[in-house]
Amino acid sequence: MVPQATPTDEWLDSEKVKQILKEYLDETDYRIYKALNKDGRISDTELGERVGLSRTAARRRREKLEDEGLVDVLGVLVLQQADLAYADVFVTLESNVDSDTLQKFLEQVKQEELIYEIEEYMGQYDLLLRVWHASLSDVKTYLRTMLQDHEAVGQYETIPVTKTHKAWHKTLNNGED
Repeated sequence: MVPQATPTDEWLDSEKVKQILKEYLDETDYRIYKALNKDGRISDTELGERVGLSRTAARRRREKLEDEGLVDVLGVLVLQQADLAYADVFVTLESNVDSDTLQKFLEQVKQEELIYEIEEYMGQYDLLLRVWHASLSDVKTYLRTMLQDHEAVGQYETIPVTKTHKAWHKTLNNGED
């Protein structure tokens, strides 16, 4: 007999979120996502126990979610746990930047190991770059070297992050309760 999912793994109470996700995830898929988000190294047996499925059914559903690109199990460096500096950098592109120059710039920043997220925006800013380094001084120097004289970049604003309370749908306590 397959154990039933625990109350802590229940489907979202929010009707709004259910409506948003219903095209992509059913209740069981959502519980699989939540269990993997909590521990991506979980075995298919344990996953099945947590969500109320057999090991085989849990594995098939997990693999389907991964194959569709809806769930990606990855490791992340929790920067504040490592006591590293990180910042959000809002970039405004030059108004006359051509598409080739922009593509080259995007390819360059995608290759940067110290940039862990790149978002494109509409509005006041064009891009958000999330960067990290050993110290804020190093972040500043790194950004100045990369962005200050780049032909695609009109201006940029750096906002250091002082504390992360929640990321990747996880609450980060940083050793605090």
